[in-house]
Amino acid sequence: MERHQMIDLLTGVQSSKRNYYSELKTTVDELKKKNSQLEIINEVMSSFTSNFSVSDMLQNMLIKLKNVYPIDRVSTALGNDHELVLSYVYPESDMYLAKGTRFPKNNSLYHDVLTLGHNTVYHDDNSNSFFEKEGFQRLGLASVHLFPLKCNGKTIGVLSLGSRSHFQCTEEDLAFFFNLADQVAVCVENARLFSEVLAGKQRWEETFRAVSDAILIIAPDGTVVSRNDAAQLDWPLDIGQNIRTAIAKATRSVEDPFQKTIETKRPYSAELHHENKIYDCSWYPLLGMDASIDAVILYRKNVTEKRQMEVQLMHSGQLAAIGEMAAGVAHELNNPLTAIIGNSQLLLRTQSNNVEMEPLLEDIDRCGKRCRTIIRSLLAFSRQDDFSFKPCSLNEAVSEALHLTRQQIEKQQISVDIALDPSLPTLSGNLQQLSQVAVNLLMNAKDALEEQQVGPKKIRIQTKTTDSSALLCVTDNGSGIAQDILDDIFHPFFTTKDADRGTGLGLSVSFGIAKAHGGTLSVETNQCDKTTFTLAIPLSRERL
Repeated sequence: MERHQMIDLLTGVQSSKRNYYSELKTTVDELKKKNSQLEIINEVMSSFTSNFSVSDMLQNMLIKLKNVYPIDRVSTALGNDHELVLSYVYPESDMYLAKGTRFPKNNSLYHDVLTLGHNTVYHDDNSNSFFEKEGFQRLGLASVHLFPLKCNGKTIGVLSLGSRSHFQCTEEDLAFFFNLADQVAVCVENARLFSEVLAGKQRWEETFRAVSDAILIIAPDGTVVSRNDAAQLDWPLDIGQNIRTAIAKATRSVEDPFQKTIETKRPYSAELHHENKIYDCSWYPLLGMDASIDAVILYRKNVTEKRQMEVQLMHSGQLAAIGEMAAGVAHELNNPLTAIIGNSQLLLRTQSNNVEMEPLLEDIDRCGKRCRTIIRSLLAFSRQDDFSFKPCSLNEAVSEALHLTRQQIEKQQISVDIALDPSLPTLSGNLQQLSQVAVNLLMNAKDALEEQQVGPKKIRIQTKTTDSSALLCVTDNGSGIAQDILDDIFHPFFTTKDADRGTGLGLSVSFGIAKAHGGTLSVETNQCDKTTFTLAIPLSRERL
């Protein structure tokens, strides 16, 4: 033995070198392990995004775990106090129990971990019987470590790490796996909450779109931020446009309901009119955390038919009262009229040779019969309780209307030009209602001409046919209708007359009657010349 070898042997230098390198290698391995553990934790934490997938997270986590531990399978079971369900497994080929399988509350390792909140481990030499044992054996797992998934102090599930080799955890490994389970729990819980938020958002958007009435969300400056499908179909504004101009045209009051809501920070209601339709609008402020207005919600409901129905009901009540009064008047007048007509006819027979008396008696007889016709027409006109549709003549409806109105018109020095088409076919309709429309149109024409001071005053009433409809046209040579109110004339209670001359119901009721007959009521006007109202009733029996 050489001298230097003897010295090294006696002093233990070589032994110290071996220990030093062995400890250094151990330290390096531990550092690599720590680094890998940090990478795994970071992978779990950074995997949560808006497109987060628990399956992808488990896949990435398992790939990195295999670099440090002999782990071949990872799964999670999620639940609450009532049930625990197998939710995710990776790789999916290592699946014995199907996803969605519920673990029993008794005799289940998974459910024990959920209930007790402690970790547990299975080795294939375990002789105990439990629910998961057959699955572990079929998958060839020698060791399975189960850790509770805890978030905010509550156990929300179980993390399972399976190995096909016997795998024992050190205290440091257990600390790492507990930390890993906590991070997985946070990501899973956040994913659940994020999913609930998305589902709630989707439900809100679907509800918002499905509402049949128009809903708009408006910024404080009046810009339309969002709208539902009904508003898109029935409102002239696009997203990004300002609503104030449309409100100014549609509102019937001097106050701007949108501005009123902004100023008072309280809900406000108003009735808007747009394209011959009536809308009941409600404005609701959306207040921010500092009580400032973030937006205003406009809820708009079409109440045109409702208003027309209210008007017709009101008008029907008025006509019923008139009918009762007319019946009483007729009862009181029929007897003296019968006597007047009968006596005048008797005198005509006895005084036929009396040249002076005969014209007077004929006038008495003619006026008596005219009074009888007026009373009958008034009774027929106000008899609104029977709305059945029967074959009737539009010409007959015009004649009934002229019996009631012609004398009033001609007293105002207004000439009436009548042009009724004798070949006009019969219609399926209600004679009294059609006569009511003719009366309303004739009286409106008369009122328009009364305001005219110069020139001959004329009303032309005409019936004619087209290929599909019978038409009633009433034309006056008055001053016409101003364009800015043309869209409002068919609205209930809209009138340009004095309070003692008009209620604003005539055209609205007439419009409703035309619609009930499947027809239309339209107007053409020249503000310097004339106005023509046209009632069109379809010839076919089927209503439009």
